[in-house]
Amino acid sequence: MKSGFNRETYGGNTGRIMITGMLSLLFLLSALIFLSVACIPVHAQEEVRDSVREVVVVLDCSKSMEDVDGKYMAFDFVKGLAASVSRDCRVGVVTYNDEVCDILPFGSSHAALKDVLGNMEYRRYGNAGAGLEAAIGMFTDSTAEKKIILVSDGEIMMDTEEGTEEAVRAFRQAVEHAAGSGILIDVFALGETLKEGHTVYYAADSTGGKLQEVADARELDDFIGEYLFREWGMGQRHVGKLNGTKGELTVTLPDCFMETAKILLLGEQQNENMTISAEADRINVSKGMNYTVIELFRPKAETVRIQTSSEAPMDMDAYLTAEYDFVISAGHTYVQETGTARILLSVTTPEGKNLLDGHLRDGGLEIYLNGETQDYTVTDGRACMEKAYGNDGTAVLEVGFKNPYASYYGEKKTEEKITVPVVVEEPEPVDWFFWSVITVFVMAIVVLFLVAWKRRKMSGRRRRVIEDSRIPLKESGRRGSDFCGKIVVYVIHSKDDTDYPPESINLFARCNREMITLEWILDTCNLPLELKGSERIIFRAGDDRSLAIKNNSKASALMGRELLAKGRTYHMYFHEKVTFIFEQEDTEIEVHYKDLKPSER
Repeated sequence: MKSGFNRETYGGNTGRIMITGMLSLLFLLSALIFLSVACIPVHAQEEVRDSVREVVVVLDCSKSMEDVDGKYMAFDFVKGLAASVSRDCRVGVVTYNDEVCDILPFGSSHAALKDVLGNMEYRRYGNAGAGLEAAIGMFTDSTAEKKIILVSDGEIMMDTEEGTEEAVRAFRQAVEHAAGSGILIDVFALGETLKEGHTVYYAADSTGGKLQEVADARELDDFIGEYLFREWGMGQRHVGKLNGTKGELTVTLPDCFMETAKILLLGEQQNENMTISAEADRINVSKGMNYTVIELFRPKAETVRIQTSSEAPMDMDAYLTAEYDFVISAGHTYVQETGTARILLSVTTPEGKNLLDGHLRDGGLEIYLNGETQDYTVTDGRACMEKAYGNDGTAVLEVGFKNPYASYYGEKKTEEKITVPVVVEEPEPVDWFFWSVITVFVMAIVVLFLVAWKRRKMSGRRRRVIEDSRIPLKESGRRGSDFCGKIVVYVIHSKDDTDYPPESINLFARCNREMITLEWILDTCNLPLELKGSERIIFRAGDDRSLAIKNNSKASALMGRELLAKGRTYHMYFHEKVTFIFEQEDTEIEVHYKDLKPSER
């Protein structure tokens, strides 16, 4: 695998990702790198991240840098740092020689960094003032924690004395600006410390930053872990080592609820072949001379297998980091007998996956109730706790997380209004005889009402269903006046979701026939609906100015809540409606039967 390996994207849900390259450069890191990275401490607790950190790395690309960093290890350090940070840390880059060469904005991809820095060479002079001014101008978030990391051999020099003085003046003004804006500047002084001339060293002390004297540029990669895990407190867990010319490592993820999981391989790794077996929505791999970052987006399986081989010995430490998005919500019940509220807290992902079913289930959560640590138990996927409440109140809940390898993103506070039920006072003695008489009287009235209502309902039902024999085959007499009133047709739903306006037909004036069908009604209303079976739904003139309806189709017919039996005839009176549902055509139609106003006759 080549040095400065570009971040590649692999398709989701793949069981095996193969990454193969050619062996190019051989580097032997000093023992200090291994000891320093291997001894990075594990923090006891990782807090919920609320703030954003903005970091600009300023790279001196003057010709003199070639004497202290001939292998361009400063570029490898920048790419490794940018690929490893958590989402709340945004890294930008400024390169300069006698002028600003390139500016890479915050959040630039590993591929963009590789493209720009891969074409950069150490040449010309060093105008640190221009580089620092450009870096300060990149900060946009007034609430963010700001830092500049200046990597230089320490010298400010231009091709003329006037140019040098102007660069020094600009650098001094930029340092003052940074100090006044709360921007810390860490200075990495590569090579032997300069005792004469104009230097950049004082920027660290003037802004409250650190001056790091780095004799060998290969030691820069040691500071990737130093910044990530120690200074910036990014959660991590040491999950193994890969040594020798062949290595194999299996990493077990705590669960599959995380948004991203990263496996950082830090150390000497001029590996020729690397195979990653994992399942995730997407997998990115960023590779440099002394780092590899394997990033899994929404993992689908908890096991990640890594195999490496190389002609040169490898010496890598593996660290697991993860990022979780979370949402908290609360509820409660009140126990009157004990005067306590049982408060329930849910912690889920935005998609609703329960984090208390994953890595938090075994005490990984801390809960603070009104600022005090609260004991809790996990029941039915929710954290349960009890607190006494004599009156209505508000429970202010806050969560913390104990897992050292993870970073959490979400609103960590919520409130729950506690309502204490009103205690009902003991009522006065009741005259049971009086109320018993009243109750019996009321019940008798209710029973009589129900019996009357039931009889009326049964009578109505019996009257609604009529026998076909009662309808003459041929109507005689006043044809055209058998039908009364009008019908209004509403298309409730159609297959193509077209909205049709209500249409009406004056049956008294227009209908001079023995019977009509639903198909005729739709055609008369100019409704372009071809409904199979509509010709088998028949309407006839009935007794008492009613319509007699008979459904011989496969469509469902409902009158109110009553499903009309197929093949039987029913009465429909004024101001009633019947609904036809054609399932095959995905259509629903309502036919309303209404009386005519005098002006409509």
